[in-house]
Amino acid sequence: MSSIVYVVPWAICDTDNIYTKKINFENMEKPSKGDAIDDWCVRDVMASPDRRSKDIYAVVDVYNGYKEKLNEKGMSVFSLNNSAEKLLEYGYSKADDKEAEFIRTKVLKLEKGKK
Repeated sequence: MSSIVYVVPWAICDTDNIYTKKINFENMEKPSKGDAIDDWCVRDVMASPDRRSKDIYAVVDVYNGYKEKLNEKGMSVFSLNNSAEKLLEYGYSKADDKEAEFIRTKVLKLEKGKK
């Protein structure tokens, strides 16, 4: 079964951990860049680097959320709400070490994973 994996790379006050939320998608549309998810928006969408998996990774931008869309409407963001508690409330959980390493190196393409 395939999943959409929403990835939050950095939360306020918890930049060492990656948070994920997995949703099985059978009758659901694949997310697109700029789509709203929870209180934020999708920054990037990609197929899993592991070719055996049919998962789709959606990197969530919790810092700049709706900035561009709000600017078009003449509005501005005056607060950010991406605390670890808020992520847990929305159903995200900390990725285990193996998953976090995979996401850092293969999905986010950071030069080195956390050791």
